[in-house]
Amino acid sequence: MKNSIKLSTPNSWFTLVEIIVAVTIFSIIMVSVIFIFVNSTQLSMKIDINRVLQENSKNIIETISEDLRIVDLKICSAWITKGCIWSELISIWSELWIWDNHYYLAKKNASLDSFIKVDDVNDCKIQQCFILKNLEMLSNSFVTIQNLEFSIFKDHIPKVQINLLIKPIWWKWINSNLIKNTELNLQTTLGEQYIKN
Repeated sequence: MKNSIKLSTPNSWFTLVEIIVAVTIFSIIMVSVIFIFVNSTQLSMKIDINRVLQENSKNIIETISEDLRIVDLKICSAWITKGCIWSELISIWSELWIWDNHYYLAKKNASLDSFIKVDDVNDCKIQQCFILKNLEMLSNSFVTIQNLEFSIFKDHIPKVQINLLIKPIWWKWINSNLIKNTELNLQTTLGEQYIKN
């Protein structure tokens, strides 16, 4: 008779401790990956929001600057009229005339699919407001203008200072906390020494 030798193979099952350790390590890695993904997505959204705010402000300032390059900034001795702007030493307005170009805040009239001029800037905290040049939108539908002031200085060189508060509106794919905490508060001055070639 042949002697048969049986080799004993080690048990290939994992122990409970090994499974718990493996699941814990896997969980830590997955939580870290998800955390990094969420943070990078939030950062990307914040960059997109800031880009939209800056593009809108750039468009507004460049359009006004372009009009001021074409015509001189003329000071009137009466109320704002076409062709000139009124000022004592300093005056603040929510609208600006540069010859035939009229800059002002407006909100949409949903029933008529047109715009209504905003007289009270507090309306813009409730409803989306736009900056219009005549009837053309300078700010797009991704933002709301919550404050617009034109300060007119009558010094030896007339200047217009623009104060502008732009906030993003809610988009489907954007976290509402990012919308609440992001705004662009812009203040710039345009005068003849800056706008003349």
